[in-house]
Amino acid sequence: MSVRREERPDILSGTQISVNFRGLKALQGVDIQVPEGAIVGLVGPNGAGKSTLLGVLSGDVRAQQGVVRLGGKDVSGLAPEARVRRGLARTFQLPQLFDELTVREHLTLPRRLAQVPSRAWSDPLTGRFLHRDVPEEQEVDALLASLGLEQVADTPAGALPLGLTRLVEIARAVATHPTVILLDEPFSGLNPAESRLLSRTLASLNQAEDIALVLVEHDVEVVFDLSERVFVLDFGELIAAGTPAEIRRHPAVRAAYLGDFDLDPTEPAQAATAGRAALTVAEPRRGRPSAPEASSDILEVSELCVKYADATALHEVSFAVRPRSVTALLGANGAGKSSLARAVSGLVKAQSGRIRFDGADITSAPADRIRSLGLAYLPEGRGIFRSLTVAENLKVALQSVPKAERPVAIERAVELFPVLGERRRQTAGTLSGGEQQMLSLARVLTRQPRLLIADEISLGLAPLIVEEVFAGLQRVIELGVSVILIEQFVHRALAIADRCHVLRRGRLVWSGKASEAGTELVEHYLGGSNGAPDVTLTGERQ
Repeated sequence: MSVRREERPDILSGTQISVNFRGLKALQGVDIQVPEGAIVGLVGPNGAGKSTLLGVLSGDVRAQQGVVRLGGKDVSGLAPEARVRRGLARTFQLPQLFDELTVREHLTLPRRLAQVPSRAWSDPLTGRFLHRDVPEEQEVDALLASLGLEQVADTPAGALPLGLTRLVEIARAVATHPTVILLDEPFSGLNPAESRLLSRTLASLNQAEDIALVLVEHDVEVVFDLSERVFVLDFGELIAAGTPAEIRRHPAVRAAYLGDFDLDPTEPAQAATAGRAALTVAEPRRGRPSAPEASSDILEVSELCVKYADATALHEVSFAVRPRSVTALLGANGAGKSSLARAVSGLVKAQSGRIRFDGADITSAPADRIRSLGLAYLPEGRGIFRSLTVAENLKVALQSVPKAERPVAIERAVELFPVLGERRRQTAGTLSGGEQQMLSLARVLTRQPRLLIADEISLGLAPLIVEEVFAGLQRVIELGVSVILIEQFVHRALAIADRCHVLRRGRLVWSGKASEAGTELVEHYLGGSNGAPDVTLTGERQ
């Protein structure tokens, strides 16, 4: 009599896992269970702790508290390679392959490593890959066939496109004869055809080989389609666990991804704010007046494509920004938001398409030229010199401004953020996280931009500090600066935006008024209730 999957024992589990990085609580008492032969999803917003938890399970990250069990045995103190020998394999966000070795050699290596560990180094160096025995060849050939890699078996990994390199890395993990594989964003950078192929491959591995899979992926729709059970992290805490259908409806999950603006009012309030108890935000201002009509847009992006090696980050994205407006640019992690910001700012080059700012073609212009025209980019993270004082940071930002104008520019920045005036002589590295972000914003504003692209200005900040930073941003908007806002706190962005554009897998899938974005965002962040695949929407959508 067969055992139903939900009744199978756990092949891998983590109990009360806690990790601190220099006082930052990356994980706080997290529990996760992976039944034998199951596919389990692990999702959450940016910085939720997903990769850290994967690192604890694989042995790459040491937890301050908690127990990891593999096959029912405590492996908390074992090194990663020891866990591999016990049946735990993993892949990484960026494929970790040897460019000069062929696909066949990548699959041969784990078998030989299991026999004599030193052969992992000696065989590639001495050419002994040329000497294969019959059982080895049969095993490798069978694995190549099962994953559809026969045609590229003798191709060096460095010559393969991204989709195939991810398949090779998964095949190499399978070659270790695992009982469970940890997959860290395997779909990142893949085009739709490659994603469909990888989905079929993972489902086949799970069914045919009975290998349990733990899938960390920003595209939650993929996770929901494949997984039997999903765990959701936010701010290092486990906020929900259940079936994909349950997770889609869970108020705490919606709050984690989107804020409270689109929650079911019949759900208990305490559930909706799980993991974010300290976060109190104003309700979105529905019906916020649109920016005045203008004869021309300040920014026009037309059919923009961006690639990183073989990975396509943006697919023919087109949109416009009006003068004196606020545009929310939203989408789950990996959607292409930061790539779009960097391309518009001149930090990465577009493969095709056109970018016009204030009527000038800036598609191929260098970043400093774009900045001098009045388009400023505030990147993710804090763009400050930590060893310099507040005043010195502001002066450095004004190097291209005539000396006579610098004092006035500094005073203007200090007026926007009075706390910086009180901290003029304080070293920037000793400021609080919120004050550092205010200084980053002040540095950008010293040169009076006409358009500001703000990329995740709330990232890593405590909720009350987020309030202060957004108050400063609101003062910038009131000065008439156009803003493109990339923001993890979706409800915050929509509360101040006129327009909203939603990216998914590098494609613009929805455009419209910010006040009408709620339902669409639920679909594109958490997937539709029917698990439908990617859909290009119509109406006011691009």
